[in-house]
Parts: sequence; C-alpha cells; structure tokens
Amino acid sequence: MDYRIKANGNDKEIEINGTFTFRDHDKFFEIISEIEKQQGGKIAFNMAGCDFIDSAALGMLVIASDEASVRHISLAIKNANGKVKDLMMIARFETLYDIE
Repeated sequence: MDYRIKANGNDKEIEINGTFTFRDHDKFFEIISEIEKQQGGKIAFNMAGCDFIDSAALGMLVIASDEASVRHISLAIKNANGKVKDLMMIARFETLYDIE
C-alpha cells in the first residue's frame, strides 16, 4: 500500500493505492497518528487506487473509525470499487463510514 494525504483546512483526503493488507500495519499507523492530531472535520479515504483489501486492513479501518469518533471527526470512504467495495459492503462498513 502507498498513501498520500491531502489537507484542506480541517478536512483531509487519504488516497490509498495498491494492495492494502496486514503487511501495511506500520504505514497505516502513520495515518492513525495524523488522525490523532485532528479535532473535528472530515477524513475521506479515497480507495480508487486500491485494488485489494484483506480482513486485517478492514480491521485497521475500524481502528481509524474508533480514533475518529473520539475526536468528533466524520469519516467517508470514496471511490471503492470491485471486490474492495464488495468486501466493505459485506462487512457493513456503511455503519462506520459514509460510503461515497
């Protein structure tokens, strides 16, 4: 997984590219550190460039949701497609994230 963070005021968009798996634990916790610095606003995970996600990556997104809720940050997942979107729908991610 590669990621890039775009900031716009108190809102951020995090682009996730490539395969997102348990091997990306360290990289994802760099993203969690960014969430911990923010109060309020919105964070959107842009998944357009993500071609595979596993259950460990879903767990990391749940951790991001937990961190964001403590800081009153709204979350969204944008542009998930194919099997990535299917897996998120099966896991009922619409209860944690706004799906755009």
